[in-house]
Amino acid sequence: MKKFLIAICAALTTVSAGAQTIVEGIVTDSATGDVLPFVNIAVSGTTVGTISDMNGEFRLNVPAGMEGKQLSFSSVGYSPIAQTMPTSSDERMTVALTPVDYKINEVVITDKSQAGRRVLKDVVEKAAANYISRDFSYDGTYVAEGVYAERGRKTTYHVVGYDADGYTRSDGNNAFAALNYKFASVVRDYKANDYESGKNHFDQVCGFDIVRYQFNVLNSYTLSDFDFTIESETSTEYVINFNCKKPRLVNSGAWSPSAYSGTITVNKADQAITAAKYTVELSGYSDLGLTLKNNDGKPTKITADVKYAKFQGKYAVKSIETKTTAGGTEVFKDSFTVNSVDFKSPRKVSGKVFFYAR
Repeated sequence: MKKFLIAICAALTTVSAGAQTIVEGIVTDSATGDVLPFVNIAVSGTTVGTISDMNGEFRLNVPAGMEGKQLSFSSVGYSPIAQTMPTSSDERMTVALTPVDYKINEVVITDKSQAGRRVLKDVVEKAAANYISRDFSYDGTYVAEGVYAERGRKTTYHVVGYDADGYTRSDGNNAFAALNYKFASVVRDYKANDYESGKNHFDQVCGFDIVRYQFNVLNSYTLSDFDFTIESETSTEYVINFNCKKPRLVNSGAWSPSAYSGTITVNKADQAITAAKYTVELSGYSDLGLTLKNNDGKPTKITADVKYAKFQGKYAVKSIETKTTAGGTEVFKDSFTVNSVDFKSPRKVSGKVFFYAR
């Protein structure tokens, strides 16, 4: 999925000619006085924004040139309002939202959506404690099956890898650069004699690890782009469905997305994701950023099934299975299973292997 993520920094970086203004404040319920978490806050008419934290507080860096603009505040179940931002960083805002009197059936739906959103917000906040948030080495098996010249071909790689960042949820460029690996062995059921038959998609497969990467359904700043439903709840886990209302690079990690939806399983005991299964549809597809496939107007669809497990007391990905179809025809499917992980005494590996001819 490297091709989806490699330009995220460029897509998200805003250059400002002057210093930023910091706006801070707190959002409360006008009826009860209770603080309101997860309120969407934005500079009106722009994409600059943030959300309030669990204590109802917020901190927003406003680029130069936007001073004096209106800040909009919105949250499901409350009437949206707009207020002029203060002229001084020393002046804190106090904002009170008025509850909306929904009918009972509408309230139930809202509560379910808010509950799913809050669970995933907790997942992100606790990721550093739950997952390996430092460098680690790993050993695993990567199996690639693809259609080449109208024939199915299969390759099995023994992967020896090193992740220099771990689960720090860094941006696309850093996450890609931190992923290093080599192949201790490669077994094919055919002979690779050119780039097309010898390339692999291991970087792309690793990119489907939604906890490791930042820009997907777990992006705290774009949670309002999604509808969430708690499909089921047991004494040990939540199963949450998500559907992206406006798919884009920043909330899906994909180029030209037209649909993005799936299911996430969260362990109640520690608020860690143990499984994620999702689908992303694209209007075009760039294979390792090299060949743009024209699918005659039909979308490329990629499904991913990701599972997590504990290694040495911390979570990391255990397996990833992906399947890619272009115009309704299967192009390739890949799977990666982690056999062992070591973050206490990691073995460093340098570089990557995109093409293996032998």
